[in-house]
Amino acid sequence: MTAKILVVDDEPSVRALVRDILELDDYEVFEAKDGDEALERFRADHYDTVILDIMMPGISGLDVLREIRAGTDHPEDYTGSTSDTPVILLTAASDDDTTWEGWTSGASVFIAKPFDPSNLLEWLDRTVNRRLEQHFGPAEDEDLGGSGDLSAEFRGLSE
Repeated sequence: MTAKILVVDDEPSVRALVRDILELDDYEVFEAKDGDEALERFRADHYDTVILDIMMPGISGLDVLREIRAGTDHPEDYTGSTSDTPVILLTAASDDDTTWEGWTSGASVFIAKPFDPSNLLEWLDRTVNRRLEQHFGPAEDEDLGGSGDLSAEFRGLSE
């Protein structure tokens, strides 16, 4: 079983970078270019974590986060609640007010751009594994993605 991650950012280069990093660590990555597409994808499928930019045209990332936390319009066959889907805010908007609004809106993790790939992977591994264990119990022999091997490799490169 591979964890499914929805990456939402209006910058194609950021989406591509995050996708490449996550796919190398065995995550299944889906992309959305704006808040509207993010909500459409989120309502059509389930994801183990959402990585979300805040400043986007149209619906902001904070509004997307609020919709996710509201738990609206999710497929009936999904066993979890939308409101507990971890959301990592990956954004250049890191002033105190925005950070506070992100936390109070229900963000799981807040990572400022530019970001360290090993930091993103470490937080993603933690949030995905914690959520999967909460819903399905501890993994025994299955690879859930986020093996940690690439995370260690990135840490080695950045030291």
